[in-house]
Amino acid sequence: MHFHIYFKVRLGPSNILERNPTVPTLSSGNPIYDKFYRQVDPTGSGRVTAADAALFLKRSGLADLVLGKIWDLSDSERKGALSKQQFFIALRLVACAQNGLEVALKSLNVAVPPPKFHDTSSPLLAGGGTVDLPWVVKPEEKIKFDSIFDSLGPVGGMLTGDKVKPVLLNSKLTVDILGRVWELSDLDRDGMLDKDEFSVAMYLVYRALEGEPVPMSLPPPLVPPSKRKKPSVPPVMPLLPSPPSVKDSRSSHAGSKTMPHPPKPLKSVLSSVQWAVSAADKTKSDELFNKTDGDMDGLVSGPEVRDIFLKTGLPSATLARIWELCDIGDIGKLTREQFALALHLITQKLTKGLDPPQSLTPEMIPPSDRQNIKQVSRSELSMLGLPSRTLLAKYSCLLCWTPREKSSVEEEIKEKEEAIRLRSSEVQDLQDEVARESEELQRLQTQRQRVQEMLEELDQQKCSLEEQLTHIRQQTTQETQLISSLQSEHEEQEQRICEYEEELVQAREELLALQEESRRLQEKVQAAQEQLTPLQDSVRDSFLQVAQVGFPAENITCV
Repeated sequence: MHFHIYFKVRLGPSNILERNPTVPTLSSGNPIYDKFYRQVDPTGSGRVTAADAALFLKRSGLADLVLGKIWDLSDSERKGALSKQQFFIALRLVACAQNGLEVALKSLNVAVPPPKFHDTSSPLLAGGGTVDLPWVVKPEEKIKFDSIFDSLGPVGGMLTGDKVKPVLLNSKLTVDILGRVWELSDLDRDGMLDKDEFSVAMYLVYRALEGEPVPMSLPPPLVPPSKRKKPSVPPVMPLLPSPPSVKDSRSSHAGSKTMPHPPKPLKSVLSSVQWAVSAADKTKSDELFNKTDGDMDGLVSGPEVRDIFLKTGLPSATLARIWELCDIGDIGKLTREQFALALHLITQKLTKGLDPPQSLTPEMIPPSDRQNIKQVSRSELSMLGLPSRTLLAKYSCLLCWTPREKSSVEEEIKEKEEAIRLRSSEVQDLQDEVARESEELQRLQTQRQRVQEMLEELDQQKCSLEEQLTHIRQQTTQETQLISSLQSEHEEQEQRICEYEEELVQAREELLALQEESRRLQEKVQAAQEQLTPLQDSVRDSFLQVAQVGFPAENITCV
């Protein structure tokens, strides 16, 4: 749901009559109020037309939404014009809005200062006198707000309603207050916020959280310096239709039932100008319309074209603006030609970058709607300074209907007002559901954050354990290799021991054999020794005997 929805829902005229059957009477003895009244009714006719009232009330600086509600409450008889008493009520409601009070009939009993209006004779109109005022947003607050702005991902220095909405909803303020904050902050009415406009929004939210009321109009000190207008004369008067002459006003006041005719150039322009949608584009849109119009009633609703619009990729605020322009009858559906016009405006934005106009130009109005138009066009209503959703009954003085047509239109208005009340209830239900879903989403996001943190912690533990496991596995592999090496070495040593034992046995056996042989040889030596001794003795004796005989010793051969 987008923020533009909050600004379109207002209390319908029939609602006001039901809840407020009587309107409080204000004394006309206030000289300031009399002075204001003389400015809008210099002839003293006792009647203020919608155009004159709108032009004058616009000088209050209040938003169009607030002015529309003030008109609803003041024009209680639905005549499309104000009496002197009703104009005083409008002035009093303007004063209430400027002082931060609720725009309601109950506020008329509260004492407030007179309303303030910009002097049209002065070149300093709305916003012109605020150039030199210091901005109430402090530098430290601006730094904080800019930080939040940058964190939301602006595109081209701008934030759409979709990106700002979660921040505003997190404040837990009511939808009405947030809608007013958005309207006051979106100073250029482009459906997006730049840094300064975002700072205004956040400032209002923080003040509201502190218990301060959100003003009905933006105080001059809160207007960012970058948005303050230089002294200039805005071209308001040339855009308005020519006011009725004094003679016409008097004749109207005298009770004439002849309704003022709309300017003649309107019909002639509408009938002679060529439609902006080409025949080729119309053929393509008709094919898409036939596929989209599921119930074959010649109309397509918002849910039926939602996917088509969203696929274009345009911001929601732009699409909502295009829908509002093309839904000329404010019935919540588009005809075949209105659907073609919507696609034309979307194509202009996608291909040429052209933003939707503030109001439909004559060449944009579908031919079928030109034939059926019996009221002031939306462009003229926007020139009057009142919201385009202000119903036809408010401008009956500007219509040229027959009594039968007027009765038919009034009946249609009542049906549409009932539809508006039903849709307002549906919108409120959806807003409540969005708030509940937002709370649930925030709770789930918080839970997801906690789970994410737990997962990250477990991931860290997992990584640490994996590292430890890898290290242990490396050590296990090394130990296994070492054990295998020791086992191999052990087996080799056992094999060598076996070999050594075998060699030892053999050596022992050889030693025993050698010892036995040595023993035998010793016995033989001993036996030989025993035999040699007698022989030696015998030889010695023989030598002695020879010596005794007298033979030289060298002649005796030793045996």
